[in-house]
Amino acid sequence: MKNGQETLPASAEQASNSRPSPTTRWGGRALGHGIAWVLTVLACAWVGLCTAVGPIYRANDTIAHFGALNWLLGLVTFGITLAIVYLAAAWTKKLGKGNTARGRVNIGARTASAIRSRSQNLGDRCQVRAAASPRWRRAGRIIMRYTRSWQSIMVVLLLGWFWVWATLLASFGADVLSQGSEVASWLDSLNGVQLPYRDGSTIMDVYPTAHYLWPAQPTYLTDQHNLPLTLLYGSVMALSRQLTGAADLGLIVLAGAQLVFAAFCAAATANRFFQPAQVFTCAQKPASQPALPSAGPLARALTLAVLLASPLSFLSTIALTKSPLFAWACLWWLGIGYEFHLARRRGLTMALRHRWALLFSSVIMLASAKYAVYLVAVQLLLALAADRKHWKTYLLCLLLPLVAYEGTLGLLVGSGAVIKGDPIEGKSMQLQQIARVAQRNPAGIPQSARENLAPILDLDAAAEAYNPNDADRVKSSGTGDKLTVYRWRTVTANDMKQLNRAWLQIGLRNPTLYVDAFLAESYGYFDLGDSAYVPVSYYVDNGNVQDKSAWIRYWCHDWRGFVGWFARAWAAVPVIGWPAKGNFWVVATLLLLASEALRGRWRDLLYQAPLLLIMGVMVMSPANNFERHILPLVFAFPFLILAFHRQTRLEESESSAQ
Repeated sequence: MKNGQETLPASAEQASNSRPSPTTRWGGRALGHGIAWVLTVLACAWVGLCTAVGPIYRANDTIAHFGALNWLLGLVTFGITLAIVYLAAAWTKKLGKGNTARGRVNIGARTASAIRSRSQNLGDRCQVRAAASPRWRRAGRIIMRYTRSWQSIMVVLLLGWFWVWATLLASFGADVLSQGSEVASWLDSLNGVQLPYRDGSTIMDVYPTAHYLWPAQPTYLTDQHNLPLTLLYGSVMALSRQLTGAADLGLIVLAGAQLVFAAFCAAATANRFFQPAQVFTCAQKPASQPALPSAGPLARALTLAVLLASPLSFLSTIALTKSPLFAWACLWWLGIGYEFHLARRRGLTMALRHRWALLFSSVIMLASAKYAVYLVAVQLLLALAADRKHWKTYLLCLLLPLVAYEGTLGLLVGSGAVIKGDPIEGKSMQLQQIARVAQRNPAGIPQSARENLAPILDLDAAAEAYNPNDADRVKSSGTGDKLTVYRWRTVTANDMKQLNRAWLQIGLRNPTLYVDAFLAESYGYFDLGDSAYVPVSYYVDNGNVQDKSAWIRYWCHDWRGFVGWFARAWAAVPVIGWPAKGNFWVVATLLLLASEALRGRWRDLLYQAPLLLIMGVMVMSPANNFERHILPLVFAFPFLILAFHRQTRLEESESSAQ
């Protein structure tokens, strides 16, 4: 390295030529391109299908009535989405003409030097093009100055989001109140207070946990909402009640802490996508590939604008519903993965502090959402497959927290200190399918299936409680006069073994109703014409906040109602309201990933793979178009676009240097 500039050894070109091309590793360029087209067509077809069936399921109808208008809507959507993906891929291919499928070419030291020279100027192109505009040049300099480090970006975000915490204090729903009740009951039991257990109503009956999972010695802690988060939220609320007589102060403190954490995660990630990659690495040896250019002022301003202006973002900074915390941690985690990807591609090693960041972000994800286990596990396998050289890093930063978390939880459950989460939570789709058949074709349920389900479900109650958008009613979740569908008080582990068999028997006789139940609970995530079943704004002005809180409800009560109304009103406007809808970001992310595949950027997709898994989680979640499950995609998409743009500009620079 000379004068801060990386240099390539004279043999770089030979070394680069000696390596097998990425297309060879993936089975040949033609095969990779064919796979990319198959995946692209499937993605666009899925969006087209979900859009086409939207009018059907909003009318509570069946796919058996799929008609000409639905065909037209689906085909038009398919054509538009496929055209978007193709044009994006074709545009980048044109810019990077002559490159390999990974968007790079084999270059010697002289060419690399020319590319670096051009790359360093890419971040200033907006200013050059706007040379006739002194105001823009001045604005560009200001933007670059205040986004030059993660600390300065964090200050900008904190200032831009402060009004949310100052005027709304906290946003929450029933989940955090349930977590507070769990910890309160647990603390009372430790202090010798006699509470009902199997013989009375408890907090474990609100989100039903089958009694066969309860240890003989009474305990009131469960893993229903993730144990670490329950202990954190519940303990702070308990301390607040002890000091002030109400949980409100604790909720406000938790919301403020989450806002600071959100600002840190967004700032750290933005800095990774804004700056040249080498600033995060230990450049102990010359890089084998040129660095991506620094992002320009316009790209930085637009990225921050999405974070600051979108209701999905700013309302999630203080929402204590576990999903926002996971989403912010996931954004941090994805940003670190992006830097690991760039460092690996350029033959560099990540700095130690960023390995620690990967470890801590993994821990926070695992502590805030159960499905983070699958994300971390899959990313571990992909990382080991793509970069076996740094296997120790991945084992320490991904496998270690995964094993430690699962092992600790297993020990607590095995000792009887914690009640394991009910496996019924992972069977929401199956329950919805059974309930739909029970409601719309009860005669189609075989007698043997009825007998197998009798100890598990009340089929008559399931038929009455069934809601196509929400499986919680079939799981008997909630308080008050809910119907008892899931027999959590009397069901046994042996009874549960019969569920899959009965589900299959019913499905073989009612395939159309099973398809209906599946699509009715998942289509909204990919249909821009669908409104959120539970929007993020719900947590701002629901009854728990506005009516039942001790004194939060008195603080800016009308303003809180206006903010919630504004978020919903904006999302309801056709086209203009799309950025305020979660499913817009889902569709946009899916199409962007398809463009990456069509362009042949398979290595880039490795660090983006968790986003596809999150889409799978959304499809199998208990509710349709539940916006809080979409948040990781909302936060990540602006940075994916930025990475896509930077990679394209690098390919353009490489092509021009030929």
